[in-house]
Amino acid sequence: MKVALRTSQENYEELFTNASDAIWVHALNGKIIIANKACEKLSGYPIDEGIGKSVSEFMSPDALSIAKEVKNKLMEGQAIDQRYDQRLIKKDGSEAMLELFTRIIRDDDGKPIAFQNIARDVTEERRLRDNLRFQIHKTLMAQEEERKRIARELHDDVAQSILLLSRQVDILISGGAHKIPKASVSELEHIQNIANETYKSLQRYARDLRPSILDQMGLVAALNWLAEELSKELGIKTAVKADKLPPLPTETELAMFRIAQETLNNVRKHAQASEVNITVKLDSNNVKMTITDNGKGFLTSRLTGDLAREGKLGVLGMEERARLIGGDLNIKSEPGKGTTVLAIAPI
Repeated sequence: MKVALRTSQENYEELFTNASDAIWVHALNGKIIIANKACEKLSGYPIDEGIGKSVSEFMSPDALSIAKEVKNKLMEGQAIDQRYDQRLIKKDGSEAMLELFTRIIRDDDGKPIAFQNIARDVTEERRLRDNLRFQIHKTLMAQEEERKRIARELHDDVAQSILLLSRQVDILISGGAHKIPKASVSELEHIQNIANETYKSLQRYARDLRPSILDQMGLVAALNWLAEELSKELGIKTAVKADKLPPLPTETELAMFRIAQETLNNVRKHAQASEVNITVKLDSNNVKMTITDNGKGFLTSRLTGDLAREGKLGVLGMEERARLIGGDLNIKSEPGKGTTVLAIAPI
């Protein structure tokens, strides 16, 4: 038995020492008791120099505030099952971003005596992610500017030319300076109908690209317009209920509008719904937009490839738009139980 226990202890010590994640234990007062080799690589401090230091020496005021919050929760008996983000000040003064897991250590009587921490350096990973998001943000903004330009040209140039053509045909049909054969009148009326339908289509395309109502009257008015369009197009009962909103940043309004637009496009293509409800509420420092439908629903635990094959990659774009404004997107759906999309944005 003693041999087995000793072997088990030696194996644990070897795993602790050679683990790729940084592992350390500090006392309730913050003094570091033990640390593995990975801590040296992470912090830049030799192990014997780091032991005995207070963890507060490695933290900025913001990081220290997070550490105190975690400590208080653990001391109150609350379990923290997930890793959380924390910043570490290295020996050379640079900062490292960590994914950190902390648990409390108790003695045989259940009394708290120390904290064990397991950390993974995600500095480079987060830098790449932030750079990617910056590039996505630039791309989305460039797309929006191009949409705005094309919408303006469609409305101001192409649509107006079509409208002028329709009016010229109308003058010919009504007689004008010359009488024309009835057969020609019939052909002209057909041409006029085509011109009128083309004009309506161009107006719709321009609005879809960049509705002027969003820029002129704000998010709630634009959501009402989306709801009216869906009702007119498919007969789906669509209602909007919104709190009075303060002025929102342009990017926030645009992101929330695009999320709503994509959600309603998914309703058109996939949901087979008869009713859609859109609510916008103020909650503390956030604006929450909820869109629910009573359609057929779908499985939300899907792989990107599955979503792509079914034409649902717009869902991923919605999530990215929410992240880019510091918000969040949550989608709940089950087959036969409809879909709820919740978008949250800071104000």
